[in-house]
Amino acid sequence: MKIGFRRGVGAQEIPGGNYIVMMLATVTFAIQMLGDPQQKYLNGFILKNLTFSSMFGYMWLHMSMAHIVGNLVTLWIFGRHVSLKISDASYVLSFILLGICAAFVHVYYDGRPTIGASGAIMGILGMYVVLCFRQFGVLGPWLILIWFLLDLTAGIIGNYPTTYMAHGGGFLAGMFLATLFVIFKVAKCDDIGPSLLRIIRPSLYKARLYECSTISGEIVTAVKKQPEINESINFEVGTVKAGKLVQQTKKPILR
Repeated sequence: MKIGFRRGVGAQEIPGGNYIVMMLATVTFAIQMLGDPQQKYLNGFILKNLTFSSMFGYMWLHMSMAHIVGNLVTLWIFGRHVSLKISDASYVLSFILLGICAAFVHVYYDGRPTIGASGAIMGILGMYVVLCFRQFGVLGPWLILIWFLLDLTAGIIGNYPTTYMAHGGGFLAGMFLATLFVIFKVAKCDDIGPSLLRIIRPSLYKARLYECSTISGEIVTAVKKQPEINESINFEVGTVKAGKLVQQTKKPILR
């Protein structure tokens, strides 16, 4: 089964929102290391309790070079694809909101002082699973889900130096936020990154919550290429016009 990376960023497409987040994290880390290596002046940004400064500031601070490099690499691999699905401003605001959600979960379930963007980044991974379900082939999103389950298990067991519950909270918040973006048509739908919601497209189509011309085109193409599959299906398509279901037939045509 294929796990290979499929490049989805075109020459004219720039994930500006992801670059902004990466730049802010890098600049903040430089200020942190050069101007306050002992955390004397930035102590108020450490997440200890639910204050505005700590919930907003902790996600931009990092423990070491390895810590920030790992987070930047993860953002580069996954965040740029999510950034292309929504506007730059929406991406930056989503990152901050997901970091705040992760902070709430961490303080409630753990409470130890912490810094780092891992909770917000796990939120971006949650958005990635919803918006870019097959970007890395068949197994990619499922590996991310397994990663999340391992994080959640470690968080429940406890006694680990990593704040795993913040990871879990950010990830679930990211999936929820991305689902809202798709339902309210804030996120793009294209051929490059088929979304997780395509798996449940029959119910979404019938509820008139999700429409995309590329999905309809893929349905017709699949039927033409594989006429033998029109034996059993719950989803029926008659005439496809402008990406919307215009007429349904009683004959099932797609599995």
